[in-house]
Order: sequence, then C-alpha cells, then structure tokens
Amino acid sequence: MKILMISTDRDLFDPTSAVRMRMLEQSEFLDKLCIIVFAKKGMGYMEEKISRNIHLYPTNSKHKAFYLSDAYAIGKRILSKEASRKHWLVSTQDPFESGTIGYLLALFFRTSFHVQLHTDPFSDEWKKERLINRIRFLLALFLLHKADGVRVVSLRVFRHVRALGVSRECITKVPIYVDVAHFIKTKLSFDLHQSYGEYSHIVLSMGRLEHEKNFNKLIRAFRKVRQAFPDTLLLIAGNGRERERLLSLVRSFDLEKNVKIIPWARDVVSYYKTCDVYVQPSLYEGWGLAVVEAMASGAPVVMTDVGCAGEIVRNEETGLVIPTDDEDLLADAIDRLLADKLLRTRIAKAGRDEVKKLATKAETLMLYKTSWEQALIHGHKRLK
Repeated sequence: MKILMISTDRDLFDPTSAVRMRMLEQSEFLDKLCIIVFAKKGMGYMEEKISRNIHLYPTNSKHKAFYLSDAYAIGKRILSKEASRKHWLVSTQDPFESGTIGYLLALFFRTSFHVQLHTDPFSDEWKKERLINRIRFLLALFLLHKADGVRVVSLRVFRHVRALGVSRECITKVPIYVDVAHFIKTKLSFDLHQSYGEYSHIVLSMGRLEHEKNFNKLIRAFRKVRQAFPDTLLLIAGNGRERERLLSLVRSFDLEKNVKIIPWARDVVSYYKTCDVYVQPSLYEGWGLAVVEAMASGAPVVMTDVGCAGEIVRNEETGLVIPTDDEDLLADAIDRLLADKLLRTRIAKAGRDEVKKLATKAETLMLYKTSWEQALIHGHKRLK
C-alpha cells in the first residue's frame, strides 16, 4: 500500500516532534508514504526523505492563498509518475482545505480517498468561532460522504459522522496513542508543592493558549474558587496568542497572587503527578490528549463536555464533567475536589484504571492499518 497524505502540520519537519515519530511508526505498514505539507516559502523547509519510505514535500508557497494549488501540483507530480495507482490511497488530515485537495487528486487519478478527523467540527462552539469554520463545516458534510474511509479520534465524533449517513464500515475510531505505562512509572523530577510551597492546593491546566482552550472561563471561575480556598494556586502551562490577554484578565480580577501562567514544559509528568486537580476547560476537542495523560499520572480530572468526555471521563466515575458555558459549575466542581480528599482519591484511581484499558501502541498501529485498508477496499468497489 502507498499513501499520499495532505497535511497542515509543519512539525513533521522537526526530527524530535511527536507527529514525526508517529509517521515513522505508521509507515512500517506501507511501501511508500509521501506527505505534502502546507508551508510558506520563507519558512525554509526543503523536500526530504526521512526514512526508507517517507518523503516530505513542503508546498513552499509564496502566500498561504496558494497552499491548495501548490499542494495539488505536487500531488499531481507524484501520482503522475506511477504506472499503476491501484494500491495508492490519498489521505488528508482534515475534511476541509487539505480534504478538498485530496478529494480532487483522488477523483482525477481514480484512487481511494481517506479522511482524518482530529477535531470536532460538529461542535456549535467550533462552528461559531470563525466564519471560515462554518464554510469548512459545509465542506466536511460533502467530503465525508465522498470518502472511502474516515478515521475519527473519539466516540463523540464517530457518532456525529455516523449520523450523517456515512457507513459504519467506512469509519474507524483511532484515538491518539498515549504511553500510559510511561506516565504511571516515571519518577518525579520535581514537586509542584515544593516549588510553590506557600499554597495548600494546586489546580493545573495545560495546553495551547488559544481561544478554544477556554482558559479565560477557567480564570473567571477561579475567582469563586479563591473565595472558598484563598491559598490555592491555579497554574496554567502553555504558549500561544492568548497569553497577554489572559494575563490582563488575571490582573483585572486581582488574581496575580493565585494565578500563574508559565511556558509549556517538557516534563509534564511531574506537573500532572503533583497537582491536586487537573482541569481541561476546552470549548471543543476531538479527543483530549492532556486529559488522558493527567489521568494516567493519577490526577483527578475536571473537564468540559467535549472530546473524550462521556467515553473515558464519565461524570462522577472517572472524573467530573461540566458544560462548556457555565463557569459557576466549573468552580463548583473544582471546589468539590479540593474540599474532599476521598473524592479526589477515588476519581484519580478510577481514572487511571480507565486509561489502562486504552489500546496499546501495537493495537493503535493496527487500527491505523485497518482504517487505510478498509478505505482502499471501499475505494476499489466504488471505482468499479
């Protein structure tokens, strides 16, 4: 099997990135993997072969407006060299811009078409975030019906896609793999309570400082938490465009003593293991990687009803789940865990036991392989 993949993830050019490592692992099932990545010319990326069967192709576009046409031209050049395209699959990172180019290439060269869905475009919060998202949603409705195979990351998104009328046999649920054993076994390199010894409790949240992560709602909710627990720290770790706005919000509420926003850290295990509560306040998620990592590390979790909520994080069992738009309920959930050590212990244990049931790396790789193979088979049937 050979795959032409259309991607927007420029971390593929970073030899140390997690996404590059995943591609190296997944390519073991493939004869060839060609990945076209949207990128501007000034970014300095070059075509490169990173393994025996993986080739990276940056679009090196003059402007992002040319990403689609440049990606199509590169894809056409790659597929035109093939004498037979029977075993080729075009796979796209999303059913939006990259999906459009993938569909056109698959249509022109009569190959099977596979779509990956990492986010939740069916979320009202996602659709109303930007006008372009509403256009992307319409694209997704069209392209998901045209796909020979769809890979989703959560049961929530699986159900949405299935509700569109897409055949169950065409959809494969493959969550992002987490090495649960690593988070369980890794020893501490530091303790948050030693680093921030003046606080009796530490509430942690980690992620990109972007609108969809909803940190502003968490900061607003924390005003109420501080009233009940004045010596509690909210620690937000991450980088992103919202940093200055969030810091300004902290100052406006006079929370500088109780809320700290620090850069993203590599040693996430020690953060998870030594916080008292982990909070994921996102407006939408495809899955919720940080939540799974926190649960594997033994942290009791509060999260909004997105992504893996209801699947991995079940309310009152393996975590506390609250609506995305209610800061009072978010504050109440944090208060409950801070006030009740037995509840924290029970939920933390149940959460860790739950994530131990997730697919192993070998099982996850087989699910990827199954998703591609099913798309190839369905594509052959459709083309006949």
